[in-house]
Amino acid sequence: MTSTNINFLEQGVSKFQSLDQDDRLSVLASLYHEISGEIPAIALNNAPNEKTANLVAQIQNQPQAEQLLALRQLLNQDEVTEEYASMNADDKLAFWYQLAQNLGTSIIGVPNDYISSEKATEVIDLLDTPNIEDLVTFFKRVL
Repeated sequence: MTSTNINFLEQGVSKFQSLDQDDRLSVLASLYHEISGEIPAIALNNAPNEKTANLVAQIQNQPQAEQLLALRQLLNQDEVTEEYASMNADDKLAFWYQLAQNLGTSIIGVPNDYISSEKATEVIDLLDTPNIEDLVTFFKRVL
């Protein structure tokens, strides 16, 4: 990785972490949507494990308002569940990928009228890169 990539990742992580939870969720949804066809080939070579599948199922079985609360809590380091905290970076990447695949169906989606903040848009623009491996590294750092 070049110093430019490290700087790019550091800026992306720092800006992402400064966002509120809803903007973080919208950034994750947007980025996962943009690269959803590429992630399985790079990072998800294994079938989902039981831990990630169980946590996805727990969230899917909740009413939408509670799903949103659960997703917000997962992005708040102080409120994560023990099950999520025990996952390694690859498991977390797979978990969020599975959630993203179900946005708008069994998982609450980003409302059509939701407008990301200027800061969230800056993060999305900063992370608009053809290098999928850099994005996977970003996801692993922020999840």
